[in-house]
Amino acid sequence: MSIAREITIDQADRRARLFILSAATLWSLAGVFIKSIALNPLAIVFYRSLFAALFFAPLVRVRSRKFSAPLFVSAVSYTAAVSAFVAANKLTSAANAIVLQYTAPIFVFIFARFLFREKISRPNLLALAACTLGVGIIYFGSAGERDIQGVGVALFSGLCFAIFMTNLRFLTDTDARWLTFANNAACCVLLLPWVAGALAIETADAAILLVMGIVQLGIPYFLFSKGLEKIPLQEASLIVLVEPVLNPIWVAAAYGEVPAAATLAGGALILASLGARYVRQPPETKS
Repeated sequence: MSIAREITIDQADRRARLFILSAATLWSLAGVFIKSIALNPLAIVFYRSLFAALFFAPLVRVRSRKFSAPLFVSAVSYTAAVSAFVAANKLTSAANAIVLQYTAPIFVFIFARFLFREKISRPNLLALAACTLGVGIIYFGSAGERDIQGVGVALFSGLCFAIFMTNLRFLTDTDARWLTFANNAACCVLLLPWVAGALAIETADAAILLVMGIVQLGIPYFLFSKGLEKIPLQEASLIVLVEPVLNPIWVAAAYGEVPAAATLAGGALILASLGARYVRQPPETKS
């Protein structure tokens, strides 16, 4: 391989990592927006996806519109993940919701083992054990509290997000603009029967949801899909760990919502174990 080609590939990899980092940073604004809107959680998801779909609709090329079983799985898992995450933000603290959603890498390792026969190494097993302990600390720290239901919903969000990420392996040849549009359009269709009677909206909320749909949801998922074209899923899982770090910070700054001690302890264990697992590994590039 020539030096010029090596430089070109390295630049493409750096750009892909920047895409994923940018996606995680924009996703981290979710808690601030969600807690500022007095709407049914599913109505928030509906409008957010509607605006994202409308933004990407004119950007999709006709020849890119391809339907497949993985696209169906993507739409369903995406709808479930974002719906559960928004609901969790309403039922528990933003810190609980975002940290527990990022149990997704645990499920990704398990899915990769059974779906792609990827061997789970000893460091991975140690990380899985530490993350599971962290989840247990948060969950049992909320036991008997009013937000225990939100903790369960947040865990479900993590599972669905893992399904969504793992399924992207089957969609690497799908145009990211079409994928983003299809996921959000399908989300609106799937949720419409559940929110048909709860779509009354104030002008101020509509403006917030417009920004959320385009800037906080649509563009980040597009960037994430583009980044995964070059960056392996496990490395991407590390990069997006910036989201659960930033999300509670934005919410604490905006609303003074200080995470509970169990959330701080369990979340620190989850992030530290996942971070330690990958930081020591050299960056990977898809072959």
